[in-house]
Amino acid sequence: MKLTIAGKGIKTGRSTAFAVLIGLCVTLPPARALAAEQVRLNVTGKTVPTTKILAVGSWTPKATADGVRPVLPAEVRDTVRLYLDGVIDQWFIQQDNSGVVFLLNVTETDKARALLEKLPLGQAGLMEFQLTQLGPVSPLASLIGAPAARE
Repeated sequence: MKLTIAGKGIKTGRSTAFAVLIGLCVTLPPARALAAEQVRLNVTGKTVPTTKILAVGSWTPKATADGVRPVLPAEVRDTVRLYLDGVIDQWFIQQDNSGVVFLLNVTETDKARALLEKLPLGQAGLMEFQLTQLGPVSPLASLIGAPAARE
């Protein structure tokens, strides 16, 4: 594979090219920046469409084994319905059992939040979600010589 940076051709493997591309994409703001602002990936300045929502669920302080156990049958039933309706694309449990992770076929965080809050654990105040919008990795277009998607 040949990677071109500022007009200079560099012969390299795919993993090296990807690492270089990601390295070029990362900008580190001054050390005084807030933690949430420490890394930004946006080489092109173009926006990408939101194609999925990553929902990371965690137990609230109110959740106890005795409080969760009776809610689980309804939670599983309603979660399976969301999967069968195509809303949930993938679902996982966190290895430390601190909650679930859903990859949602939803593009708006408000809609995702509303769906998740309707689940029995959400209604009971036993689980809350952190939502992250996901989209295509736009810098990959530069590896294949394709134009970026949008302004």
